[in-house]
Amino acid sequence: MQTTICSICGRSSFEEVAPADEKPQPKWNDAFENNELRKLAAGVLVLIVLIGAVAFVLTRPDSTLSATDLPPPASTTPRAPEPEVAEAAPSVAGGVKPTSGFLPGAQREVGEGLSPWETPPAVDFVTGLLLDESLDYTVDVARVAELLDTFPEGLSLSPLDPAEILTFDGSVDAEQVETTQPFAARVISRPDGLAVGELWLIASGGSEAGDLYLAAARERWNLDAAIDQYSRDVGVRLWLLGSDSTTNIWASDLEEDSLLLVQAPITVDPAVLTDALQSWRRSA
Repeated sequence: MQTTICSICGRSSFEEVAPADEKPQPKWNDAFENNELRKLAAGVLVLIVLIGAVAFVLTRPDSTLSATDLPPPASTTPRAPEPEVAEAAPSVAGGVKPTSGFLPGAQREVGEGLSPWETPPAVDFVTGLLLDESLDYTVDVARVAELLDTFPEGLSLSPLDPAEILTFDGSVDAEQVETTQPFAARVISRPDGLAVGELWLIASGGSEAGDLYLAAARERWNLDAAIDQYSRDVGVRLWLLGSDSTTNIWASDLEEDSLLLVQAPITVDPAVLTDALQSWRRSA
């Protein structure tokens, strides 16, 4: 005998079967909605990733450029204007730099791009400007030579070796200065050959050009700006224009129309210089 009762569910075939309730599918963020600890852990993880990315960008080594990374060279044909042919040799260019004070030598005008066929022009040693070729120092140069010849015994004068006057702005050709201007530089030595110092003599023989040269020298090495003085005998005085750890720069005059400058080591007693100056004045 057949029956309409299902052996599995126990329902009759005439009974209506209700559909089963479907459970909602879980979402990806359900675990974070009600879990504060997981939210905190996720935030920390994101922060660590950001910090790591920034640190990598800031600390990564720069890439080295190799020759293969460069584009191939492009051939170019330079186009330069043809040089103009001058009728005469190019002129000397340059300017006078500021003077470095009373210390050795004035600034000089230097020829920039001097052509091989040009010779450097004479420079006024006192002012540093180009020497005015219209000025005649013949009488004054002769007077300087006469005063050198009257230098007294005891000490001796000898030319500079090499014949260069060292200044803070370079070296100056002593022979050129002495032949074109009333100026002379000599080494003062004792009888045993020990150098006492370097002497500069500027003098005027009475010409207008010589007087102007001497006036410029007195303005440059101004005795009124001396930092000290020395005098052992009446009428013989040295003015200390400058001094450092090794050298003193003394100034005086031999006669009314002259100026003396002596660079001597600080170990040299200035009395040696005043004695020589006094004897020199008598001889002159």
